[in-house]
Amino acid sequence: MRKLHIKPFKDSPEIIFDPDNNLFKIKGICHPENVTKFFQPVMEWLDEYKLFLEKSKATKDINLIIFFRYFNSATYKYLITLLQKFHEFTDIGCTLFVDWHYETEDEEMKESGEELFEFSGIKIPHKCIESPFN
Repeated sequence: MRKLHIKPFKDSPEIIFDPDNNLFKIKGICHPENVTKFFQPVMEWLDEYKLFLEKSKATKDINLIIFFRYFNSATYKYLITLLQKFHEFTDIGCTLFVDWHYETEDEEMKESGEELFEFSGIKIPHKCIESPFN
């Protein structure tokens, strides 16, 4: 399965989904003008990857790292959907781990991560981690 790499722009994050290394990373600022258009290829890639794993009867550890400086409310809604999509991988035997990174002293972003897991209703191993934004 091919790697997905979307380069960052001033209003959208970098996305690297690397199935060979089981590393799925979203990092940056997210307030694109059209959030649906931005996330559509990401959601389609996840659907394709799940189908690929189902057909090959493979299970993997999936490590999702999310690190935002800022995101808007439209992005928040997509993040819930994104977490739910990732959670679907557990239905086919994959193990999912999520790290929600936030900048030092950015309590609001830390709380946003905690709320996303609470509102999504997904019970998966996750942690909020204080990190410098690099």
